[in-house]
Amino acid sequence: MKKAIKLFTFFLAFILIFTNFVYAKLSSNTHFEVVDKSVCEMEFGENGKFTKQIISYDENSVTLQLDVKNTAEQKIEKTTSEIFLVIDNSLSLRDKVSDTETRKDLIYNSAKQLATKLNASDPEFEIGVICFSSNSDVKKEGTIEDATLMQTLTTDNSKVLKAVEDINNTEFGSRTNIEAGLELANRNFSGTADKEYIILISDGVPNDDIHGNTLQYSETVLGNTKNKLIELNAKGIKLISVLAGVSNVVEDTVGKTYVELAEEVFGTEVKPTAGKYYFISDSNIKNIVENNVFNDVEVSGSTKLTNITIKDYFPKKIIDNFDFSYVASPNLGNVTTEIDKTTNCITWTIPSLDAGESASLQYKLTLKDNFSKDILNQILPTNEKVNITDDQGDNVTSTVSPKVRVIQDAPVTVLPQTGTSDILFIGIAALSILIVFGIYKYIRYKNI
Repeated sequence: MKKAIKLFTFFLAFILIFTNFVYAKLSSNTHFEVVDKSVCEMEFGENGKFTKQIISYDENSVTLQLDVKNTAEQKIEKTTSEIFLVIDNSLSLRDKVSDTETRKDLIYNSAKQLATKLNASDPEFEIGVICFSSNSDVKKEGTIEDATLMQTLTTDNSKVLKAVEDINNTEFGSRTNIEAGLELANRNFSGTADKEYIILISDGVPNDDIHGNTLQYSETVLGNTKNKLIELNAKGIKLISVLAGVSNVVEDTVGKTYVELAEEVFGTEVKPTAGKYYFISDSNIKNIVENNVFNDVEVSGSTKLTNITIKDYFPKKIIDNFDFSYVASPNLGNVTTEIDKTTNCITWTIPSLDAGESASLQYKLTLKDNFSKDILNQILPTNEKVNITDDQGDNVTSTVSPKVRVIQDAPVTVLPQTGTSDILFIGIAALSILIVFGIYKYIRYKNI
C-alpha cells in the first residue's frame, strides 16, 4: 500500500512539473521595439524639405511616413525672359572626342538637356534656336546669312529639342561666323521681355564676320566679333559664352595660337569681354552647359519644384525578415508597387510641387512569422539611405534612419487565460487529471 501511494505521489508531481514546463514554453514569444526614433530630414534647393519618421508601432510592426514640402510661402513677382541658344555647326564639330562621341554630340545633347531644365524651372521661358558657320553660297558668306534661325521663340520644349536635333541636317560650313549668330539672335528678340539672354556655344575662333570679311583670322574679323559682344551687352542682353575644345596650336597666317586668338575676342574667364565666359575642354561640356550655364540664368519667375524623385533604400535584413506594405497611396505622384529587389528601394516620383504644397506617403514594416533568429536582439536600421533629385539640379542623400529591434522574451509560467497555448495547456492538464484519477482508482481497487 505504501509503495503504491509513493508511486502515485511521484507520478502526480511529474505531471504537474511537465504541464508547467509545456505551458512555459508555449507562453514564450518575441516582441518588437523601437530603439531609435531619429528623424531623417533633408533640404534641397531653396524651398524643398523632406522628412521621414516613425509615426506608430506595435509588437509586430512599425509605420513610417515620408513627407515632401515646398516651403515657399508665395510666388515671386513674375518676370518674362527670352533665351536664344546660338550653336555652332561648323565642320570641326564633327571631330571625335572619344571612341563613341563627336564634339557635336556632346554640345547638341547638352544644349537639349539645358533647354529641358530651363523649361522645367519656368515653363513660360521663351527659347529660340540659331545655328551658325559659313554659307555654302560664296555670295552670301560673310553676311548674316551665315546663321540660320532654326526655331523662333517658343515655350514649347518639344519644338526647341527638335530644332537642336535638326541642326544635324543642316549644311556644316567650313568656317565660323560667330557675329552672324549673335546678330541674328539680336534681331529676333521681341523687345517686350524683361530679360533677354544669348547662350553662345562654339568650338572655334571666328574667321568670318557679317561685313564681307571671310576666311581670315584677322584683327578686323576678331575685332568685329568682339565689338558685337560689347554692343549686345550694352543693350542689356545677358551673354553667356561657352568655347570648347579650342586647340593651342599656332594658326599659320597670323602666327598666334587659337587660344590667344580666342582671348582677343572673348577675354578670359576672370576678365571676360562681356557677360559670362567659359573656356573649357571637351570633357567639361556636359557639366558646364547643363549645370553652370543653367545656374547663370535667373529663374525668378517660379518657386515650383518639378520632377522630384525620392529613392528609399532598405537593408537586406529588413527585406528578408519584414513584410512591406503601403498604408495608403501617396496624395501626390506615383510610387513603385513594391520594393525593387535589384536595387532594394522604392521610388516615389512627384511631377510638381507648388509653393506651400505638401506630399505624403506611409508604409508599414511587419515582422514575418518565419523571420530569421539571427536578427534577434540586433539593432536594425529601417532604411539604408534616402536620395532625392529634381529638375532644379538638386541631388541630396541622407543615411539617418529610425532603428528597431526584435527581442526574444524569456519563458514564463502563468495562469492560463485564453488562446491557442492556453487551450493546449488546459487539454494537457485535464488529461493528466484523468490519468491520475484512473491510477488512484486502480490502487484503491487492488487494496480493497
